Amino acid sequence: MPITAIDPLLLVRRSKLFVPVNREKFVIKAWTRGADCIILDLEDSIPPSEKDSARKMIRDAIPVVKRGGAEIIVRINREFEEEDLDAAVCLELTGVMIPKCESAEEIQRLDEMVSKLEREREIIEGKIQFDLIIETAPGITHMESIALSSSRVVQMSIGAVDLSCDMGYVRSEELNFDQFFYPASKLLFAARAAKVQACGLWPQNKVDFTNISASHEDMVQACRRSYMMGYFGTSTIHPAWIEPINEGFKPSSREVELARKMKDALEEAYRQGRGSVAFDGRMIDVANLKHVNNILRRAEAIAKREEEKAKAMAEARGYS
Repeated sequence: MPITAIDPLLLVRRSKLFVPVNREKFVIKAWTRGADCIILDLEDSIPPSEKDSARKMIRDAIPVVKRGGAEIIVRINREFEEEDLDAAVCLELTGVMIPKCESAEEIQRLDEMVSKLEREREIIEGKIQFDLIIETAPGITHMESIALSSSRVVQMSIGAVDLSCDMGYVRSEELNFDQFFYPASKLLFAARAAKVQACGLWPQNKVDFTNISASHEDMVQACRRSYMMGYFGTSTIHPAWIEPINEGFKPSSREVELARKMKDALEEAYRQGRGSVAFDGRMIDVANLKHVNNILRRAEAIAKREEEKAKAMAEARGYS
C-alpha cells in the first residue's frame, strides 16, 4: 500500500472531540471548540434505530466540523463496518476510528476494504488513517500485532468502560491500585514499538473525562501526567476538556527552554571535542541530545498546528 509513514512526533492530534453526527446543534458548534480532531460518531452515541439516517449525514457534516482546522475521523460500528465505511470514506476524511480491535487480521481486512474504496473514489491509496481502540481481553492479548497490522495505524487507545465490562473490573476506592496499569503500560510499549501514538489518560489521575465539573487545573494536570508517561493525546465527549487536553499534552514553556539550553551546551561541547558536559548539576551526553531534540521537534509541530487552526478559525469567522 503506497503510503508514507507518519513520524509520531509530528502528528499533532492531542484533543479528539466525539460528536454524534445526528445531533445537529453539536455538529454546528464543533468547529468552534478548538479540538485538533473531530470524531464524527456512528457508534455508541447513535441509537440502533438512528444508524441508517446517521450515515447519510456524514458527508454533509464533514465540511461543517472541519471549518476550524480540525482533522476529521469517523468512528464506525464493527457490526456495520461495510456500510459505515461506504458512507464515510471520502477525500475530505482524515481517518477511521475502529473500536473493539481484537486481532491483526481484522485490521488488515479493514485496510483492504478501505483501499478498495480509495481506488474506486480516486483517493490516494493509503490516505485514510486508522485510530484503533482496544476494548477486550483478546485485544489486550494481541496488542503488539494489532499495532503492527497496517501502515494506516497512527494512534491507539484503551476503551476503559468496555474493557472493564469484559474483564469484570469493579472500579472502587477500596482498591489500593488501578486495574488499568497493565493495559495502559502495554499500550504504551506496543505503540512505541510500532511507531504509532499511544493515547488516553494514565491511570490513577484525580479526575477523568466523566468529571465535567472538575477544575481546569485538575484537568490539565491529569493530561500533563499522561503526557509525561509518553502519551500523545486523548479523546473526550465534552468540549470543556479540549483546552486542558491541548495544554497538558504539549511540552511546557520551561521544558522547551531547558531543552534549548541543554542542546546549546551539548553542541558547544562537541565543537570542543567532548562527548559529554556538566549541565545544571549533572552530566549529559548524546542520549540527552536525542531527547531534547524530540522535545523541540514536538513543540515546533504543535506550534505549527496551532497556527494552522488559528488561521482556519479566523477565516471561518470572517476575520481574514
